[in-house]
Amino acid sequence: MPTNNISTRALILLVLLGVIWGSGYVIARYATLHGVPPLGYSFWQSLGPAILVSLISWARRLPFDFNRQHLWYFAICGAIGIAIPNTNMYFAAPHLPSGILAVVVNTVPVMIYVLALALKEEKFQVWRFLGIISAVMGLMLIATPGISLPAASMLPWMLLILLTPVCFALCAIYINRYRPADSSSLVLSAGMLMASSVFLMPVVFAKQDFYLFHWPLTLPDLAVLLEIGLSSLGYVILFELLRIAGSVYYSLVGGIVVITGLFWGWFIFGERLNLYSATAVGLILIAIALVTFTQQQKN
Repeated sequence: MPTNNISTRALILLVLLGVIWGSGYVIARYATLHGVPPLGYSFWQSLGPAILVSLISWARRLPFDFNRQHLWYFAICGAIGIAIPNTNMYFAAPHLPSGILAVVVNTVPVMIYVLALALKEEKFQVWRFLGIISAVMGLMLIATPGISLPAASMLPWMLLILLTPVCFALCAIYINRYRPADSSSLVLSAGMLMASSVFLMPVVFAKQDFYLFHWPLTLPDLAVLLEIGLSSLGYVILFELLRIAGSVYYSLVGGIVVITGLFWGWFIFGERLNLYSATAVGLILIAIALVTFTQQQKN
């Protein structure tokens, strides 16, 4: 296949993946604002994709491994990479603008570099450190009530949502260290999603937050099902994008996710950025670019 065809295909997949992931924030906000319990929503967003991704893996005849190493990998990644950060995000979704949610959650590259520095897995680099400063300034602007946040009551949720990118960053570092060799990414994702479902199931039923679908289906039901489909499709696109273009190209997806989240927040909920919140978003996008592009040069 000619190189230009590969580039065109990679670009299409990159944009599609960014739109899918960026749309997830507004779908979660809509669902949790219209009667879907955050725990119940989180459970379905683990179980649904777990089933679909497992079926895709089975259809591709990809082998599943359930030895001790894989089970530990599934358990740890399912907990810190899916169950905890996603549930936290869905609890915060009704209380924060979906655009702001998308911006904060996508500080993952910055969090990864901070944690890698602390663990001495990365060396100090001036440009990436400037990215950290830019991200901190942006987050401080967003977290200031009356400037970026519409209400002071949102501040605790803003601080809580920072747990989500920290968990994603920890999971990324763990995957980099302990990913089982010779295992399909699609199969590993299915295992992580299964483990997340297992963790969430007893909590959901203990809290009586299991969400039952209705017949005929309501709009919140359709929102849950839509995100299950989009999330599953996102996994397939992710691994195809990594296969044909590599991780450096994939790192550009964060900017598209942020733009998509901001657009849907404006279009559906009428969320608008003022000068301060727009400046905060710009600082965080600059931070992501500094950390990401410097990593690309390193690679």
